[in-house]
Amino acid sequence: MTESIQSYILMEIEIGMTDHVVDQLRHIEQATRVAVTTGGYDIVVLLETKDLEELYEITVNRIHKISGIKETTTAVVEKMISV
Repeated sequence: MTESIQSYILMEIEIGMTDHVVDQLRHIEQATRVAVTTGGYDIVVLLETKDLEELYEITVNRIHKISGIKETTTAVVEKMISV
């Protein structure tokens, strides 16, 4: 069984650009969930990649190039617990 790398990308978005960013994120196959949130981050994306190299490629070459994103923080899931 091959396990994927799951990670959350937490984003701060420029005012008025949320819909544009969400639309661009929908084109990333590895983005399994996109949440528009309140608080310190405006959008949280769950990515499922085959390895850390693919995670790097998507964040640096796809997500970081989307206009309207001010800042990102990536949190790699070490262990997922069902409750």
